[in-house]
Amino acid sequence: MSRMELAERLRKAREVVGLSIGEAASRLGFSNYQTLSNIEKGEREVRASELAQFAKTYFCSLSSLLMGEDISSPAVHFLWRKAPTDRKTEVEASIKHRFEEYHLLEKLLGLAEEGAGLSITVSPADIRTYNQVDALAAKVSNLLNMGSRPALSLQKVMEQVLRTKILFIELSEFGSAASTVHPEFGAAIVVNCEEAPWRINFTLAHELFHIITWNTFNPAELEQDEVLFKDIEKKAERFASTLLLPESAVREELNVKIKEHKLSFSDIVDVAREFGVSTPALLYRMANMRLIDWDKANDLAKNDELHMIDRRIRSNSSNESPSSERFTLLAVKCLRKGLISRGKFSELFDVDRADIDEFLEYRGLSGAEGESIEIMAS
Repeated sequence: MSRMELAERLRKAREVVGLSIGEAASRLGFSNYQTLSNIEKGEREVRASELAQFAKTYFCSLSSLLMGEDISSPAVHFLWRKAPTDRKTEVEASIKHRFEEYHLLEKLLGLAEEGAGLSITVSPADIRTYNQVDALAAKVSNLLNMGSRPALSLQKVMEQVLRTKILFIELSEFGSAASTVHPEFGAAIVVNCEEAPWRINFTLAHELFHIITWNTFNPAELEQDEVLFKDIEKKAERFASTLLLPESAVREELNVKIKEHKLSFSDIVDVAREFGVSTPALLYRMANMRLIDWDKANDLAKNDELHMIDRRIRSNSSNESPSSERFTLLAVKCLRKGLISRGKFSELFDVDRADIDEFLEYRGLSGAEGESIEIMAS
């Protein structure tokens, strides 16, 4: 590989993530942008120690820089609930790279070809009305055996049964949640890790609707049609509400608490917590079920006293950062089997190599395979 070939690959990799030469130079640790400019012109040799930093900064693999693998714009379209207003190309390149690493773990363990997804086809005519969206949510819940409290198992079912890749990333400055269905790494969702647990449940259900209907509407065209996009977003909200709050289960729980046709604020919050959703989500579901009218639901959603009770009751809720259990388990299995190095593991989880054992112990995991036992043939 010549110096000019590497220079051209580095230039293309920088352009793919949308960084200016000055921004890239700063992130690479060069004191002057001219250093990077000289590298991209082939006028300065790239040190071996610098290549890893290039790969990390440009969200690509070392092999793509050294072996000449194609470096092109991400062949993936993310459908955002609220798209990043700044650095969108870079953010999407970073997320895509994370999903590619996730997929690599699957391939190393021989899991990449496993069947996944729902064997369900949805046409535009199937979700024309909210009643049809409700029927779709009920059908999905039944197919996945999600029971009367779907929020309690939603993430696990999506990861383990549907093989949906879920990553939790700080997105507060860059957007909300996003989903995609990619020909190589499959269905994937990225969620803002700073959201409350009950909001995350709703977000996952919302994005599940987009994954199920990915082939029903062209995502790129959907974003260009504001009216259609808003309509689909409302239906995704309705789907999430119906999926997480099954009517019969909600009615049963409410009937236990209703006294003389009245429900206290604290009882409303308790029911919302029972189903793993926000209190406004429950209120709007109750309006859908005609237990209260929409004006009442809107008023209650803005009620200061209800907000205060909600905060007090939920104050002891876990503040532990959400994470993808499947991604973690796959990485640990690869580490145990020697399929990835401790250095790669530390890179995946942004943890110091010396702290890996403590990282695993805290999560109740082991870095050793242990003894094998023989299983009798059935």
